Parts: sequence; C-alpha cells; structure tokens
Amino acid sequence: MTHKIKVMQITHDLNIGGLQRVASDIALNIDQTKFEVSVCALREGGPFEDELLEAGIKVIKLPAIHNGVDYLSFWKLFKIFKKEEPHLIHTHNTQPLLDGITAAILANVPVRIHTDHARRFPDKRRYMYAEWLLSHFTDRMIAVSESTKADLVKYEKIKPEKIEVVQNGIDGIKYLDKINIEEKKRELCIDNTLNPVLGFVGRLSNEKGLTYLIKAIKLLVKEFPDVLLLIIGEGELLNDLKLETMELGIERNVSFLGPRFDVSEVMQLFDIFVLPSEREGLSLVLIEATAASLPIVATDVGGNRQVVKNGRNGLIVKPKDVLSLYNAIKQLMMDKNLQKKFARHSFNLFKSNFSLEKMIEKYEAIYQSSCAEKGIRLRNSVHLESIRN
Repeated sequence: MTHKIKVMQITHDLNIGGLQRVASDIALNIDQTKFEVSVCALREGGPFEDELLEAGIKVIKLPAIHNGVDYLSFWKLFKIFKKEEPHLIHTHNTQPLLDGITAAILANVPVRIHTDHARRFPDKRRYMYAEWLLSHFTDRMIAVSESTKADLVKYEKIKPEKIEVVQNGIDGIKYLDKINIEEKKRELCIDNTLNPVLGFVGRLSNEKGLTYLIKAIKLLVKEFPDVLLLIIGEGELLNDLKLETMELGIERNVSFLGPRFDVSEVMQLFDIFVLPSEREGLSLVLIEATAASLPIVATDVGGNRQVVKNGRNGLIVKPKDVLSLYNAIKQLMMDKNLQKKFARHSFNLFKSNFSLEKMIEKYEAIYQSSCAEKGIRLRNSVHLESIRN
C-alpha cells in the first residue's frame, strides 16, 4: 500500500531541447498528490537538472553512455528499477526506449509508456525493428503529432490503435510579461538601428535547415539592408554557420546569441519568427512563438501545420527552398497589417490548443488508465492500491 503512483521519466540527457523540456514539465507540473515523479538521464544532466532539483524532483544520472546499445547502461537501469520500484516508466525517444523498456521488462516494472518526439525516418533498420519489437511490451505508445504517428505506423509497422497523439504544451504565463525592449537590446549588444528583427530558436543542426534561412537573409539584405536575424541555440553547426555568414558578407545582419533561458523575453524583440526545419515533430519553439503572439514562417514538415495555419497565423513554405523562405518573409515584412493579424491569431491558437495544462491533463489520464489496467489504482483520489505480478 502506498499513497502515490511512482513515475520515472527517462531521457537521454537534460540539456536544452524539446523532449527534455516536455519530460521536465511533466515532472514539475503533474499532480503531486497523486504522483511521485523522478527523472533519469542516460547520458548526463544539463540546465534542466538544476530546475528539477530546485523543485525537489529526484534526478538520477548515468554518465559515460555510448551511442547504440550500451549493456552497462541497461544493467544500471535494471538495478535502479529494482531499487526505486516505480509503478510506471516513461521513456522519451530511441535510446531511452531501447534501454529503458528492456530493463523494465526484466525488472518487472508494471507499466511502460513511450513518447516519440519525432526523428528522421526511415531510421536505421535495427532501431526500427527494435522499436517495433519493444512496442509489443509497451503499454502506451505516444506520438507528439499526427505526422509522427503516421511515421510510426508506416516505418515501424506499429498498429495505429496502439498510438495516442498528445500534443506538446507550454506555460504561456511568462510570455505575457512585458519587458523594456531598449534595455534588452543593450544587454544583448544589438544595434538599435537594425530592423525588422527575425528570430530563430533551436538546435544548430542539419535538420533545422538554418543554411537555407541564412541564404534567404542574403537575398533580403539587398532590399532591406537593416534586417536582423537573431539565432538562439547551440549545436554542432555553430562554427559552420558563422563562417557561412562571413562568406556571404552578412555578419552585421545575423547575430548568434547562444543558448538562453530568457527566450520568452528575447522573443519580444522579434517581429517575425522563422522555423526552416527539414523535419520536426510538434515543435515546442513554434508553440512558444504562438504564445509570444508572433507571426510565423515555417516549413511544411512534421507537425508544423498543427501550429501554423497557413494564411491565418503564418505562412507555410517548402523545406530546403531558399526562394520560398525569402518570398514569405518578404511578404510579411512589407505588410504590417498582415503581421498584426497573424500575431493575434497566433495567441488565440495557443490558448485553444497548446497550453501546458492540456498536455499535463492528458498525460495524467494516460498514466492513471494504464496503471488501472495493471491493477494499480488511486483510492479516494489520493491513496493507491498496487497489485504487482
């Protein structure tokens, strides 16, 4: 007999990223009277670790994990599960699924849930086969968008009725707090004469398509010499992208701000948000852009159309297409009324569909119903009766 359902979130790490944000938000915002949540990072901690620890959330780290199947990490997870005795584990993306679900089966963890946050398909064949196999031992498979669900059905042959879509959500309160724009520009050393301001937030990696956006900026500079692109994030392409801006002669028009925890404040400097990705699941930064009441230009990939309604709160363009990006951004830059219309509809869309509360409610319902199917039930909304096989 225990008082709460013990849930363990399992991620690759706790660095800045969409799935790490989701896992942390679940741990931080779930009903503490019903659930006791911990977070396990397979590789390392990161910025989200501090946030979790400050809130009193238990964080477990397994350092020195290698790419691919790591039998040591699997064995460590097995021992952790035997010690912690979670009623439910919730894995996020491939490596946590491979190690976590396998260890959970052998450790007799009653409930196993997995969320796919979208990745490049088709993936390596051995990974797709392993995920198909482990899906038979997973109680719920969750996709962050309809397009991600379609990929899991098409490439991993997972039955569609096994997969539930839970859209990502964020806390929109901080996006309502107005800042002093001039002070923030001085803090970031931004030339006040540069405008309009375009913004990108995300990892600096190939799938984000930043090289196409930088090339589009080169075209825009010919007509709008004072346009500025602010790039928030870090990643393996940072030096390559900086070199590209120098080779194109647009260093003045592109500013790399690095990873930041004041994204909601910096977004208030943006006139237009741009996401030129080659692939996406359900992008948290797009949702952040709607919470910040921004007009959006985004590529037609993944779940972007769930957030950007073409012609209503933004413009959808073809991926890997510099001219499409250029034309869409130019259209918005030249039409202030259209910017205002898109901004208004962005915030309305956020309120209706992408609040953190909606996401948490759905995960809580999934946790409770999955546990109930295994004989694990909350009694009188607080107490829990646990029947382990």
